[in-house]
Amino acid sequence: MKMSRFVASMMMLHTLLMASVNAEELVYTRAFADDDYGSYHVAVLNAVFAATPEYGDVALLPHPHPMSQSRQLVTLLKGDADVMWSVTNSNREQRLLPIKLPLLKGYSGYRVLVINPSEQASFAQQTGEALKQSTMVQGADWPDLNVLKANGYNVSGEDWSLWFHSMYSMVDKGLVDAFPRNIIEVHRDLTRHSEKAITLEKHHLLFYPNYEYFFVKPDNIALANRLRVGLIRVLESGELETIFNRFDAHRKAQRIADGKMRKVHMLTNPSIDYTLPYARWDKHTDLAINTLKQTQY
Repeated sequence: MKMSRFVASMMMLHTLLMASVNAEELVYTRAFADDDYGSYHVAVLNAVFAATPEYGDVALLPHPHPMSQSRQLVTLLKGDADVMWSVTNSNREQRLLPIKLPLLKGYSGYRVLVINPSEQASFAQQTGEALKQSTMVQGADWPDLNVLKANGYNVSGEDWSLWFHSMYSMVDKGLVDAFPRNIIEVHRDLTRHSEKAITLEKHHLLFYPNYEYFFVKPDNIALANRLRVGLIRVLESGELETIFNRFDAHRKAQRIADGKMRKVHMLTNPSIDYTLPYARWDKHTDLAINTLKQTQY
């Protein structure tokens, strides 16, 4: 009996090892080497691949070199990686293949201001037009930079730096008035830069249509379809919502987005020519699923 259990265990181990050996390696790009970065997106990718076993086994690997968003795009086009996640714009959708489910429920379009604590009272008095005159900073290759400029905000681009150190240092030292930041990512950033004189501005919230998708190389139709089918299945099962809610930053973001204490400034987004009625896929699940089912690559 013991021998039978031993043989069965060895056979199972052999099967797992063979699956690992035969698994297709898929590489995702990343902005930072930190193990914490992208943990939500990687969890979603793993769930998507687990939900589509008929497509074969996958070994998901990070690209060895962190890089800017523009460099990630080039890396996909060269075939040195297979998938990336990013907020979209028309240029990215022309050059890459987007899987149009907003991974962050459209929260990518909400921007709270990170300011020096000494400026809190000043911002409380500002109207929408006065807010546009405040000096702001964004990543030089972020789509958000063009959005803010197009809406009349006084914003400049800063080169990519490790965990946005330069941007937050500019706020800390008073070189700029504010750093508009994604409401999901801002809490992590404040923790990482806790030694700096920075805080959340309490009275304003910027909002514009902005969606974060998975992207693949244009000719990688097979991977695009697998991601599409897998996202449909994890939406149908509720697993995507479960994964989303595991992250404290996501729950904090929802409190900001749905809060009533901030003045919401509505901006247009010239980077994309559409809005998605199912961006909040937790509230419009059937619409999100049906749209994905009708998508053709």
